[in-house]
Amino acid sequence: MLKTSHALVLLVVAVLALAGCATQGSTVGMQPVPITDFKMVAGKWQGPVTGISSKRDDWVEMSITPEGRFDFGIARTIGVFEGGGPLTLADGKMQGKGERGSIIYTLYQGGDRRVLKGDATLSDGRQVSATLTPR
Repeated sequence: MLKTSHALVLLVVAVLALAGCATQGSTVGMQPVPITDFKMVAGKWQGPVTGISSKRDDWVEMSITPEGRFDFGIARTIGVFEGGGPLTLADGKMQGKGERGSIIYTLYQGGDRRVLKGDATLSDGRQVSATLTPR
């Protein structure tokens, strides 16, 4: 049986770990940064996606090339949801369109942290959002 002090320490560690996961993709204290070149966001990104399923968030992994192409994959219980295509830059944001819908990305930065927020509309009209961090 755990002593009260050990149980309290385990509880504090669990709360801190959950708080760290919750703030990893948060933009609190961060400022939007205009995306002026694809090289600013080139690389691999990952994070939760909300709006595809009403029961849970999904996880996306995306890569962006310095030339302005993207590829993504979302592992789902019923199979992989994937796509990609060219990106464009307009008004400090990055945009992508594909057969499954369109998305607009905004880059946030605070200190060493960067978050790429995506707001999408799928071809069936559903609104989807993603909060991505570099991996």
